[in-house]
Amino acid sequence: MFYGRINFEDLNLPLVITDEGLFGTSSYLRPFRHRLLFSEILISKNRIAIFNSERFSDEPDGLLGEKFVPDESIDDRIKHYHLRFLDFSSIIINKDAETFSCHSSSVVYAPFFLKHDPDGVSIDWDYQRLLKDTDAGIAWDVVLTQIQGIMPYGHRTVIEGVVRTTAGAILTASKNGIKTELPLPVHFSPPFDQIDSTGIERHFTDALEALLDARPLENRRTAVELSGGMDSALSAMVAKNLLGHGLLSITAQFNGAMGVAQQERCATLIQAGGFDNLSLPAVRLAPFGETSLRRVRYGVMPEDESYPEIFEESLSVAKAVGVDTLISGLGGDELYVIYEDEGGNGSGKKNSDCPFLTETGLHYARDIHISYPTGWLAESCWYSSASRSQRLLRHGIWPVYPYQNLKLAQFISRLPYQYRRDRNILRKSISMLLKNDMYEKSYIKETFDPVAMRGIRENKFYLMDLVERSRIANHPYINKDNIISAVQQDFEEMDRDTYNYLFQTLKVLCFFQ
Repeated sequence: MFYGRINFEDLNLPLVITDEGLFGTSSYLRPFRHRLLFSEILISKNRIAIFNSERFSDEPDGLLGEKFVPDESIDDRIKHYHLRFLDFSSIIINKDAETFSCHSSSVVYAPFFLKHDPDGVSIDWDYQRLLKDTDAGIAWDVVLTQIQGIMPYGHRTVIEGVVRTTAGAILTASKNGIKTELPLPVHFSPPFDQIDSTGIERHFTDALEALLDARPLENRRTAVELSGGMDSALSAMVAKNLLGHGLLSITAQFNGAMGVAQQERCATLIQAGGFDNLSLPAVRLAPFGETSLRRVRYGVMPEDESYPEIFEESLSVAKAVGVDTLISGLGGDELYVIYEDEGGNGSGKKNSDCPFLTETGLHYARDIHISYPTGWLAESCWYSSASRSQRLLRHGIWPVYPYQNLKLAQFISRLPYQYRRDRNILRKSISMLLKNDMYEKSYIKETFDPVAMRGIRENKFYLMDLVERSRIANHPYINKDNIISAVQQDFEEMDRDTYNYLFQTLKVLCFFQ
């Protein structure tokens, strides 16, 4: 949540503090400014600390000013921010050591990126701006694991020499490089066999509402995502109960039988929530088209699983009508941990072999993967919210992910299996709020696949040319001919695994075009 440049030669020199941030002879550091955030600066004999954090409803926004404190107070302050369970980040400058460290919360909605060079470090929450006018190197180990369908979360990115802040970790930058201190893994306590189930759904929705109410949200400045799925349905209805009717809702409308079913669910939600709905036709905003951000070098990180073509348009409208906050159902899928001995759950399905990697490439991609320490949130929550937040912050919109909260995750993890199985507590909670049990019945789940397939089909000549000239596709571990063949293939004859690998591979190639 910072933007700037820190040169090592400035670290032991006086720094100027203004309403915009910290400034040195050739260095500057600006926190991301937003109505839902505040910043504070602490100064000790040897260190300067700048914090940027979500704020509670009763806290002021903006820069709170600087305070002179004993050195140990800075460490105590870091612990205090972790106990708030809101998103925050901080940069601590050690003047004597001529280093600085970056700290992040364990939910890390919006990470920032660091690009090291011999003179200092460039810092930015916007990787597109950070990489502008550069010829970025490729982190081959990360790229090949992503093409294989393994999405490793960590400080490493697909860009060689560019790292990002991650959940609960500390990055320390010096003239010699950037070192990482990972958090300790959490240990899940066994779930309860039985609980008093009286009002359990009400407890769940009250907790979600309290998490939203803790923030200074305003009706006219808040939008909700409404995909038609369960996660966004519940977060949107909880937001409506807190903030009232008239919230802007954002929907991407799909075609076919799936689209009809989705539209019926969304119509029920819009009527029940009294939302002012903005619906965009997904098929008109398929990926890889001429106006797609994926055609822009460094435009969309490969692990971004959302739909930038759709969201770019919807967020532009949201910003135009005064929205500065988006409440998302992101992370709801991952909230309901299933333990290995429950419901026949084993080690899970292993990835099949990606047809676009050579035999050597397959072995390399499988062997190189290193897992992040286990946290209360799933890795997919962290990297999905990180990618999506980039787009939101560029529009001046702050994301709120109510499901991505440590206390809520701990609460759900202890529930007996029957509440977590098939997300039953979520289904029953929506039924309670809607007075409609449509989510407790079988329904056609929305999927982006048909739109993505259309985007590949309609832009196959662009994509074939992209593959031909790509420095990634020409790597000896990549089977370029198989990629080109798949782009031209009839998707009705393609198995789902091959399609998934193709879409992921094309996203990687687009990023480095």
